[in-house]
Amino acid sequence: MNNFTLLYVEDDIDAQTWMKMMIEDEVKEFFQAFDGEEGLQMYKKHKPDIILTDINMPILDGLKMAKEIKSIDKNQHILIMSAFDDREILLNSINIGIDYFISKPIDMSELMQKLKEIGENLQETLNNHKQKEQEIEELYNLAHYDSLTKIYNRFFFMRQLKKYIDSKKTFSLLFIDLDDFKIINDTYGHLAGDKVLQSVCLNVNKLISKNDIFARLGGDEFALIIDEIDDKEYIDELANKLLEAISTDVYFEENVFRVSGSIGISRFPNDANSKSELLHLADVAMYKAKKLGKSAYCYV
Repeated sequence: MNNFTLLYVEDDIDAQTWMKMMIEDEVKEFFQAFDGEEGLQMYKKHKPDIILTDINMPILDGLKMAKEIKSIDKNQHILIMSAFDDREILLNSINIGIDYFISKPIDMSELMQKLKEIGENLQETLNNHKQKEQEIEELYNLAHYDSLTKIYNRFFFMRQLKKYIDSKKTFSLLFIDLDDFKIINDTYGHLAGDKVLQSVCLNVNKLISKNDIFARLGGDEFALIIDEIDDKEYIDELANKLLEAISTDVYFEENVFRVSGSIGISRFPNDANSKSELLHLADVAMYKAKKLGKSAYCYV
């Protein structure tokens, strides 16, 4: 019960004092209301996990308040208390969806047992909700992130590229390919290659803004969307910084690797206005950079 909040609605001051003394330390937070109208307002303000309410109260009785609350949230847990154990009240409580009906005078052991049962149900629901959220997050990560480098994957990048084009935003597309990466994989194994890829991504992420889209397209090929920038001087400076960051030493076991990268740059809408053409032009520009001697960048 310590994880959940409770609202107690009762117009009798002595009953309020007694119930607070009995329950307050058993719950996370204990709220009080002294009539149905106040109880309804307290519910809207605090959204308690459990509502414990009397029936006969001024302004708005407990059943009408419960009915109003159930119309807002049919899953809200509500326990009704009453000194009148008649058939009509019981039927109304059932029709409203009340969780439990407790006769007055209150049997405290019965009440605490019922609150414990509801608390256990709430905890199970909460655990299931957390598990579902975790599953959704895991599925989202699988669908949008590269498992090795933790940057965006090809699927997410292509979708974002389309969104950028559809929105008519000005942006620059950088196609990045590591130079002679295959040699590291073939000579030292894929674990060494993985370490290089992770290091490159970590270093690149330090240079770009949170609005930029950096993704691994596959193997040692990467792409970067520079958000709403068509300033050649800025892109030149960034490209040089990227080349420097990519060529940082990578340590793996007793080996030190220093890779380089080649970058091809296309711009929207200057160079093309379709996703496939922008990528193709950036790819072509990247191969031009390799022909310059690698560790270089070229525009379309």
